[in-house]
Amino acid sequence: MSTKPFLLINQISNKSSFVRPLVVDLFSGAGGLSEGFTQAGFWVVFAIENDQHAISTYAYNHTRNKRKYRTNILHKDISHIDFNKVQERLKSTLGRNIDVVIGGPPCQGFSRANMRTRNTSNPLNKLVSHFICAVNSFKPRVVVMENVADMERFDNGRLVEKLRSEFQKNGYDAQWKILTATNFGVPQRRRRFFLIAVRDRLPILFPKPIISENAHVSVWDAISDLPKLASGNKVDEFSYRRNKNLTPYQILMRKKTNGRVRNNYVSENSNLVLQRYAYIPQGGNWRNIPEYLMLNYKDKSRCHNYIYRRLKENETSIVITHYRKSMLIHPKENRGLSVREAARIQSFPDHFVFKGPLISQQQQVANAVPPLLAKAVAHSVKKMLKYNSNES
Repeated sequence: MSTKPFLLINQISNKSSFVRPLVVDLFSGAGGLSEGFTQAGFWVVFAIENDQHAISTYAYNHTRNKRKYRTNILHKDISHIDFNKVQERLKSTLGRNIDVVIGGPPCQGFSRANMRTRNTSNPLNKLVSHFICAVNSFKPRVVVMENVADMERFDNGRLVEKLRSEFQKNGYDAQWKILTATNFGVPQRRRRFFLIAVRDRLPILFPKPIISENAHVSVWDAISDLPKLASGNKVDEFSYRRNKNLTPYQILMRKKTNGRVRNNYVSENSNLVLQRYAYIPQGGNWRNIPEYLMLNYKDKSRCHNYIYRRLKENETSIVITHYRKSMLIHPKENRGLSVREAARIQSFPDHFVFKGPLISQQQQVANAVPPLLAKAVAHSVKKMLKYNSNES
């Protein structure tokens, strides 16, 4: 794919009978937020992302001809975009204003995992300002901004208060909440910050948990039907395992597939690493590895608990970060997770295909918003928009 910016707005058809709410996705990444909003019945008409491989994934899944409501995507640094021109062109083509702007400005500056750069002068934090500038151009009725849970406490809470103030200056009311993915059917203990801003006196609604704690989807509920693989597998597509007793989650993930599944790539590990894997029980980590196999670590005390962590099959997963770097281990096999297994744990449906080199696919999955969590938020937004139309 060309690294030059591209724009395909002329492919959008202007249908006066169209009733789906229109969405713009900023910092779209591979498309987790867009996937969730699409599943909830929104039309993501335009997306922006600056990573070439994430763009390839997004384009494959959201712009193909067989997709009825395709997304036009711009590959460009958000700081170099004239959003007033984009807004004018979209309105001219669609004959309507954008209803919702969604997005997750890159989170490195707000995460506890990046304490060295975690300060208010971090240039990454300026991306939030670009997000607000784009909102001011589109003037949507609803804004959804997603980020790491630590954003709520960044700079002793002053950042989110500043965000609220900035939205209020432009006629929006704003509230935020930390949502836990397991409560919405995602087999992963992932907590995310969601800010919702509205104008036109719309109500602000956050989704309520739909899964009780004793019914959370486990790792094995999520991935037990996926192919058995070896470390370093380089074959993309396989048939599913023979399994007559699919879980409801697996049935949901396998919709729109033909009995085969893609993105089965696994990082190749050295013999030393594979020896280490063999000593780690489910729920264990690097502490279970014999000393003589860890001699190349200068200071093991600096290892966090996620290093060499083997997932527990009967529990929800720990957070999927860049699982190759943390050496996240399959619950039963002595290897790292495949891209598809990690995508399943993130709640990406199996028909969603990741593109680019393996290391990029792994990062795309790790960075994404779980689509089922995004879908729950989208349904709340849908209720907010419908509420306003009923009142008018």
